Amino acid sequence: MRIALVIAARILRQRLRDRSAIIFAVLTPLGLALAFSILIPNEFSAFHTRFVVVDNDRDHVAAILVDDVLGSLAEAGVADVDALSSESEAISEVESDQASAAIIIPAGLTAAVESGQPAEIRIVGGEFPLSLEIARSAVERFAQAVGGVQLMVATAVAGGSMPDAATISAAQAAAGEPGPIAVSTAALDRRQADLATFYGAAMAIMFVFFATQYGALSLVADREVGTMSRYLAAPIPGWSILAGASIAGFVLGLVAMGVLAIATTVLQGADWGPPALLVPLILAAVVAAMGISTLVSSIARTPQQAGGLNAIVALSLAALGGVFIPVSQAPEGLAVAAQVTPHYWFLRGVDTLASDAATLADLGPSIGILLAIGALTGAIGLVRARAALTVR
Repeated sequence: MRIALVIAARILRQRLRDRSAIIFAVLTPLGLALAFSILIPNEFSAFHTRFVVVDNDRDHVAAILVDDVLGSLAEAGVADVDALSSESEAISEVESDQASAAIIIPAGLTAAVESGQPAEIRIVGGEFPLSLEIARSAVERFAQAVGGVQLMVATAVAGGSMPDAATISAAQAAAGEPGPIAVSTAALDRRQADLATFYGAAMAIMFVFFATQYGALSLVADREVGTMSRYLAAPIPGWSILAGASIAGFVLGLVAMGVLAIATTVLQGADWGPPALLVPLILAAVVAAMGISTLVSSIARTPQQAGGLNAIVALSLAALGGVFIPVSQAPEGLAVAAQVTPHYWFLRGVDTLASDAATLADLGPSIGILLAIGALTGAIGLVRARAALTVR
């Protein structure tokens, strides 16, 4: 282990001496995070969402809500509206971010409307407050319209003829009262990070790939300049060489993300959540970035080629993983594809930390998948790198 630490220290001194690690791993992402949070507004022009509906009534009044009211949102391209058979299935879709809101129509809605009795339509929203507001507004308009029809029918039946002034006055007063159909909304206990935190986290996870790559790049560079041959000629185990490079990449990645988290908190007021929960999330993200960088670098033959390939992979995963635009504002297809990237799971973890009630168990999926990505890609990359050590 002492030899591995010596090799890691050599790599770190080299990167600090040429300032490349400081520029690409700290200064560049910090500058971009500041610029994005200042220049990009809170709202995006393109909007599309998905609602799920559970129709327990299955009669003509419910059909008006589903086909006409919510159907108009689908025709306008604002939302997809899909019917589900059970409330539990609908809630599960919202919890997994596959739908932004669930609209639960109660059994007996049509009968209640026809008899002038009250009824309640429930709406359950997830982490997208704008989508929840759209669903609530549409359903409330429907409820008000149905209430107006009930009022007119009741007035006509009571009067038996054209209503007199007193009846009209009473009807107008009644119109100001709440309608017979109540609409209740409830949001799941989930939050999203604010812009300052989002862009700080987005730049951190994107540029950590440029920090962790230096450990793997050193192996390629040492092989090209002949240093690797001297290592192999000395009584140095091959695992020490790989461990030294890995330690250097891990330290650089950890420092880069830590500095960015602290800087955006101080300069922008970003809220990364409790340090006790943030640290394991950052450690898992660095492991994922190390694994991918090691695998990519093991494919290259020169340091230049390795750096170029790593940049392509890092930027491609960043674009797919929701770094430039939050996944909640992206098309649904992109939101699903983003889940194969470590960027998505890290940003999802940061969103989880925006909740005051967040626990380590809530971060479990993000941390687990990040570690799995790092372990799988890193194992393959280290096996390839170890084989390359014998190439003279």
